[in-house]
Amino acid sequence: MTALSVQNLSVQTEDHRALVSDVSFELPAGQRLGIIGESGSGKSLTALAVLGLLPSGLRASGSIRLGNTELVGASARTLNGVRGSGIAAVFQEPLTALDPLMRIGEQLAWPLSHHRGLRGDALQRAIIEALAAVALPNPEKIARSYIHEVSGGQRQRVAIALALACNPDILIADEPTTALDISVQAEILDLLDGAVRERGMSLLLISHDLAVVSQMTEQLLVLRGGEGIEQGPTRQLLTTPEAEYTRLLVNTARSLEAYLPEVSALPKAPVPLDDPARADDPAQSPGNPPGHANPNTNPVENQA
Repeated sequence: MTALSVQNLSVQTEDHRALVSDVSFELPAGQRLGIIGESGSGKSLTALAVLGLLPSGLRASGSIRLGNTELVGASARTLNGVRGSGIAAVFQEPLTALDPLMRIGEQLAWPLSHHRGLRGDALQRAIIEALAAVALPNPEKIARSYIHEVSGGQRQRVAIALALACNPDILIADEPTTALDISVQAEILDLLDGAVRERGMSLLLISHDLAVVSQMTEQLLVLRGGEGIEQGPTRQLLTTPEAEYTRLLVNTARSLEAYLPEVSALPKAPVPLDDPARADDPAQSPGNPPGHANPNTNPVENQA
């Protein structure tokens, strides 16, 4: 059964400039798909299009089906009905995703009352249970706190609790650990991994970190310049990729792994570039970050 089907998705500006072009993928129920690529490749725009949250001035076309519901061109009422219960998201920076003027418990109360119809004592119990489920200490105190009163790692746990509160079928995690200290990143990934597994959810993971996607996903989609370059099983793409751009990404990650072996976990296999001359090109060398290999990176997309 397919939980999410994206076919020929394109995202354009008002002057018809394409930021995402004809991207297609399917996410089966209970499976995990990673989307990788350099900054400006269209990863986050794809996720925002799926959520119906594209910035003003951008328009999606094609088809995005959540179960039997078409999301492209859907009404606000339809989108509000599926966000939270059918599909939910955890973004890179919880400070921008959460309301600084509302107590944390109040922010959890809205989806729990809107989607699950909880009121009174039942609502209060559900708020505490949602915070406890993401291993937040003293959830009663957290519920009474504002976002600025808790740590960065705790803020991301709150964002995860908010996303999981209504048991969505699909969780989108868009660079969920990039803004966190490295000591906290593994804890958050373990939390997401356990939550997805225990609840039987599908996971759409947006990341530039190949070590993370190698641990967290079963299938990969590679984007570059808003276009799908290659997709297939995660291990296959990270060990024997067919597209030259995918090989460049993997080789870049391996060159960094040599300096930071303790935080990398890529499958061990050589990934040679077909054209030896490219290795001598400083702009395309695997030793350079992928963004340096493409000077025409799209400036409109701020997140990876």
